[in-house]
Amino acid sequence: MRRKISVPFHCLGNVNLRKPFTPSAIEAVLRTRIATQADKILEAAARLFASHRFHEAKMEDIAALAEVGKGTIYRYFQDKEALYLALLERATVGLLDRLKDAVASDPAPRGRLVALTQAVLDFFDEQPHLFDLIQHAEAMRHPDREFPWQRVRAATIALVTDILNAGNRTGQWHVGDPGLATVMLLGGLRAVLRFWVYPRSIDAAERIVEGFVGGFARCADNEQLPKVHK
Repeated sequence: MRRKISVPFHCLGNVNLRKPFTPSAIEAVLRTRIATQADKILEAAARLFASHRFHEAKMEDIAALAEVGKGTIYRYFQDKEALYLALLERATVGLLDRLKDAVASDPAPRGRLVALTQAVLDFFDEQPHLFDLIQHAEAMRHPDREFPWQRVRAATIALVTDILNAGNRTGQWHVGDPGLATVMLLGGLRAVLRFWVYPRSIDAAERIVEGFVGGFARCADNEQLPKVHK
């Protein structure tokens, strides 16, 4: 039996009502409109969170920026925390896509590491509010609920570790502890984004990788660094 669907005409957008249409066609139009409306709200929320702290941002302000009624927001997001997590989920997907494209852009391990570093710098430069989003989401996370950003953290660690291991195999460098080196590089990138001069030079990613691989600190006359005794 075919389902009977009742839909207000204004929700059908550009559907040609002179032609016969099926329930699945109507549902496809509605899904598109819902996704567009939700994206519009998320874009407005991102702009507001970029200039206001979580407790300062009000749903009515987000609605005004998105040019929708406040009640419309609650059709898509249960509350401000749900909106916050949706923003973080969207950022997670966006950064993962950037990183995958970056590591596929160069066959050489060093080139992939530079491309990945550049992708991270560019992504956070484009979304300066993201650090605050992550920090707040971590503070309010529930133990029994998946934390969206953990996926991108795990994926980034795996990508960098794979690149370092590939460089070891091809002789581009020798990294004795790729796991430790990975978290040090990623932690350093966070510090670069937070505290280094901005705007950065166009060769910033190259300089970071060069310093990381070649060593920022070296002894005079290529002497070995003294060992630290416990």
